[in-house]
Amino acid sequence: MNFKHTPLIVCVLFISAYAHAQAKVLGECTIQFNIQQQQKNEWVDIGSKKVWIKGSQCKTTLATPQLVQTLIFNLQAGKAIVTKEVGNNKYLQEIIYPPTTLATLISMKENPADTITLLGYPCKKVKLELSDGVVYEVYYTPEFIPSVTTFEFAFKEVQGLVLGYSIINKNDPVIKYTAGMLDFSPITLNQFQINKSDFQILD
Repeated sequence: MNFKHTPLIVCVLFISAYAHAQAKVLGECTIQFNIQQQQKNEWVDIGSKKVWIKGSQCKTTLATPQLVQTLIFNLQAGKAIVTKEVGNNKYLQEIIYPPTTLATLISMKENPADTITLLGYPCKKVKLELSDGVVYEVYYTPEFIPSVTTFEFAFKEVQGLVLGYSIINKNDPVIKYTAGMLDFSPITLNQFQINKSDFQILD
């Protein structure tokens, strides 16, 4: 048996394990994404997405000129709350989360040569292909791992904090999300609470 490459293999494994050990777990953070859509040869602003993470809880709010949609879930529960505001109409629905109809990850490819800097953090690129044909091109910093990675469920296997991503669907224009703010300040629990009396409850 040839052992001459063993020290190199051990060294590589040690460096990889050390790098993962250096990642800081974020128990609380707030991320603000700017959303753009590709129209012809330019990017057009179409809205924003804000993400709050506190322990096992997560809240995301998507805001466009047409609607405001919020998802609140807890990793320790099997359900989530979705609210939608369209004009003066407000709706609330409790759903099973994660939904059984979600597409599954079929391919995850990292490109070590393709890196960018977002909010001062060097970010790696990974390409995620889902079973429904949708492709995510994701930029993440390995410096942090949030306590909830699934503010987009496709990010479940990404080993870091996502600060930018594009959603590519052959039937739709490309949508790009770019983090414009990352805040580590404590988040109050009432951020995850909903006054149901303000909404029309949907089955």
